[in-house]
Amino acid sequence: MKRLYIAAALLVLLLAASLANGWYAAKITGSMREQLDQAQALAEQDDWSRAEALTRQAYEDWQSRHFYFHTTMRHSDTDQILRTFRSVLEYLKLQEPDQYNAANADLMAQLELLAEMEQPAIANVL
Repeated sequence: MKRLYIAAALLVLLLAASLANGWYAAKITGSMREQLDQAQALAEQDDWSRAEALTRQAYEDWQSRHFYFHTTMRHSDTDQILRTFRSVLEYLKLQEPDQYNAANADLMAQLELLAEMEQPAIANVL
């Protein structure tokens, strides 16, 4: 009977860790998406320097959690987000609104999908 309780406790612990990971991923990526959305609004107002500063802050947040993302997520997904961050920053430096808007929208979608992969849903289990 003791083994059953230990196994059940481990199962509950793993479930709790999985739910906490999903919540944490959504919180982090949601914050980054908000920053990128604000940066896009600033770029539309031709305030490129503030847009770049906000985007760079989001990029630094991503880099500061590099270990977490590479430990818990698929490397191909996190690498793609890193490449897209770099593209967005380059378009900001060049002040290319069309390419920047497209790359920034792609980056926000990638961040949303990354968090969505960690959420408890039937689609993620199957």
